[in-house]
Amino acid sequence: MLYTLYFLLLVGVLSLLSYSPAERQIHYEQYHEHDQQQQPLMMDDTSTSWLSSTQSSLQQIIAWSWRSWTGRRHPVFERPKRYGYFLHITDLHIDEEYIPGTTVDSDCHRFPTSSDSGPVAGLLGTPGEKCDAPVELAEKTLEYIAREWRHKIDFVVWTGDNSRHDWDKKYRPRKRKNIYHLNERVMSMMQKAFWPTARDPRHIPLVPTLGNNDVYPHNTIGDAHQDGDLLDYYARLWQTWIPTDQRATFRRGGYFAVNVGPRLRVLSLNTMYFYHKNDAVKDCDAPGTPGYQQIQWFEHELLKARSAHVRVYVMGHVPPSPKHYRRSCFQEYIRVASQFPDVLKGHFFGHLNMDHFLLLDAREEQDDLRHVKSNHYHNDTTALMEDANDEEGDVHVTRNVGKYVNWLRDMYEAVDPIDHKRASFHRMPVVAVQVAPSVLPVYYPAIRIYRYEIHDDDDRAQCRHQDKQPHGTLMEYDQYFSNITQWELDLDTDLDEAKLDYHFEYNSREEYDLEDLTIASYYEFAKRLIDDEQDQLWLKYCRNMFVQSLNDDFSP
Repeated sequence: MLYTLYFLLLVGVLSLLSYSPAERQIHYEQYHEHDQQQQPLMMDDTSTSWLSSTQSSLQQIIAWSWRSWTGRRHPVFERPKRYGYFLHITDLHIDEEYIPGTTVDSDCHRFPTSSDSGPVAGLLGTPGEKCDAPVELAEKTLEYIAREWRHKIDFVVWTGDNSRHDWDKKYRPRKRKNIYHLNERVMSMMQKAFWPTARDPRHIPLVPTLGNNDVYPHNTIGDAHQDGDLLDYYARLWQTWIPTDQRATFRRGGYFAVNVGPRLRVLSLNTMYFYHKNDAVKDCDAPGTPGYQQIQWFEHELLKARSAHVRVYVMGHVPPSPKHYRRSCFQEYIRVASQFPDVLKGHFFGHLNMDHFLLLDAREEQDDLRHVKSNHYHNDTTALMEDANDEEGDVHVTRNVGKYVNWLRDMYEAVDPIDHKRASFHRMPVVAVQVAPSVLPVYYPAIRIYRYEIHDDDDRAQCRHQDKQPHGTLMEYDQYFSNITQWELDLDTDLDEAKLDYHFEYNSREEYDLEDLTIASYYEFAKRLIDDEQDQLWLKYCRNMFVQSLNDDFSP
């Protein structure tokens, strides 16, 4: 026994001496950071008393000796960073038929005649009008992101709707091959923006999801027996980004899980199986239906994550709300989400084009919130893209802006106080859902950058920084937008050569005094929005909601 210990001691000393002084200092600090967590070495009864007294020093040397006993120098790692960053981008809606100078009445497809006097299409889009986005807007947006953000972000949340709407059915009806082609173009742009480069050789996880305009007909997708060819197509298109062990799951239902960092996972849902306008599937309370199976998968993934101490973000296209989900699907989503606040750290969705959040109370029936009660916002003249004949059902097309704003206010007001004594680590009665504004210039094109907490120790008492939150906690976001109307006025070069920049709009912490983006913080923020008698905060929130494009309607 003594000869063995002498040998280990000699090996450890020689290994440690092979390091530079800086490396030895790093190892020393790393060891002492974890010293309290390590179990003492087990020694037999024949050990002498003096060996017992030197146990601590031997433990230090032996631990590092065994870790470096590979014939190679033990790598020196930088201290882990405290925060990570990721991009949320949504609703690009590119349209190859878009032509600058055409009439907005023709969906920006046909030039005006002598009798036309209405607005015409801009170079990079037409904010406030019923037109999709020119391809150049998506290209220049992703060029900006690659130029300014690629090397700073850890992963990308990409929440669907890459194809144009089917508004111009009479002259340019959309077919399945058109949808596939447009998705291929956007995929090519994404690969160009986020593919490893000499400057940044990292493989950046890109997490896609299906939008209601990425399927044919729009809003409609059945199970794998009905639409297996569509699911197979996207499985092939996104194969770089869908893990090998998740591809069978995706082919069954269009959803999958992917690890985007140490102990951090994203679940990409197929919200079309929850969407009330999808007539190809039934409710989520019937075993065997696609929605039911997806809910079961969702819950199972969260249970696995809890067991593995992994934090999870969930994403999809259509956000969960009683206005957009089938009743049973909405109830099941909220039931599952409210049971995993320790695991589920963020919900990210698109589809609605507006910058806002939903606060959903799992304790209450949501049916009453399907209809507007209040009349806080009276200006009915700002209904954007009203089209009684439109069948798409997108919020920016058929819903009056004032009506939706009132509905949100009712939702925030209806949430009951959170009893933190009854709320547990494994259950929180309220779910906060983040809805990001679109690149499609319904208002102004926008993107969002999130900052989240990174560390390996979930015991806050042992965190180096007292203000640290659990791993994966969303801390804040920066909102960026591009005033493409002003950009066009200032343009002094050819469109192909011109760069598009996005500008800082606001920071969630500074703008709203949000300490972080946890459920408790969003609840407190919602109540401040409602309780502000002067409505100054509410008006600011609404101006941001519409990306500064309706400021006159929400001025003090």
